[in-house]
Amino acid sequence: MDESRIPSSTVDRALVAHAALMTLLGLLSGFTPVLAKAPRAALSAHTIGVLQGALLFGLAAVWPSLGSGGVVTAARYCALVGLYANWLGAQLAAFWSARAMFTVHRATMPGGAGPWMEGVVAVLLNLSLLIVVMCLLILRALWQSRRRSRTAEP
Repeated sequence: MDESRIPSSTVDRALVAHAALMTLLGLLSGFTPVLAKAPRAALSAHTIGVLQGALLFGLAAVWPSLGSGGVVTAARYCALVGLYANWLGAQLAAFWSARAMFTVHRATMPGGAGPWMEGVVAVLLNLSLLIVVMCLLILRALWQSRRRSRTAEP
């Protein structure tokens, strides 16, 4: 066996693909400050995308150890929806200068976003709370796995 290759059973290949896509989106966001009404917010979207891509690469590495089941599946959907929504919300906020959800950059952002734009950004950024739910679900899955392994021991 070629030891230089990591066996595919040790990583979640679908999450690796999402990680690569999120990282690419984050890197491409680095080119958007010159196009955005709010350049600092665009830089935030760049940082968010790259960091979330790194998080997804890490999740892809450990995901098979979580096992399967409803809790793990729910955690996966929470991760993907929450992370993509967070990046998209930050990127749209930069393009539209939707500043209602930005406490730090609000003062430096020009106005101009319509109420519906602010609403779209608010929904997307609030969906990032699913990332917290994902963490709680992962902890629950690990706790359940530990409990099952303890009851299986003699």
